[in-house]
Amino acid sequence: MSQVIATALLISFGAGSVGLVTALNQPAQSFTPSPMHGNLVSADAAGSALGQLMGQGHAEMQSAPVGSVSADICLSLPDWQRPSELAQTKQLEAMPRYGVALQADPLADMAKTWWSYEIFSFTTYGLSARTDPLYLSGIWTAVDDTWDCYSGDQPEQINRGDLAELWLLHHRLVGLEWQDNQYVATVEPANTGLQLVQFLRQESALELPLSIVTTTGQALAVMSGDW
Repeated sequence: MSQVIATALLISFGAGSVGLVTALNQPAQSFTPSPMHGNLVSADAAGSALGQLMGQGHAEMQSAPVGSVSADICLSLPDWQRPSELAQTKQLEAMPRYGVALQADPLADMAKTWWSYEIFSFTTYGLSARTDPLYLSGIWTAVDDTWDCYSGDQPEQINRGDLAELWLLHHRLVGLEWQDNQYVATVEPANTGLQLVQFLRQESALELPLSIVTTTGQALAVMSGDW
């Protein structure tokens, strides 16, 4: 990222990459996720297992079977809806960190880019709370619900490369597997819902090797939230 973008957007992050968009096309195989909470709607084969595994509170990650990846849905809000584009614009314009800068690039272009995606990946947490990702993505309406995802040592584990994270807007996780040297996440589209998913990394690549597909096999784009 250029110094201009770093200054305009990344007060809490520092300079880095501007976000890599990857859309890979390999289909996922089924798996059994580790314990999770929230009202997750599963696919056929995973339905009964998910129903037994969901419970109250934050579940610790457990070892996963060969092929599948240990994943924790640390936030699940099935009725959440992304704010309207008008509400999003008004919120950002009212914030001193954005304000009139939204009227011109680079901030205008970055805000538009973040708004055009519904799935985000992270391999770094940053120096402080993720202010820019939370606001530019529209998740600011649920910001108070996200802190449980970082109440322990999750930020340190993410920055060490032990954990990666997904934000799923209007999608629900069905499966996550490591195959052919990449993560393959299967998701179910929905009209509502927000999930934050943290999972154990199987690699140490600079760019997360990740493919997102729907339960019908459609490949989806994911934006890297790393800066």
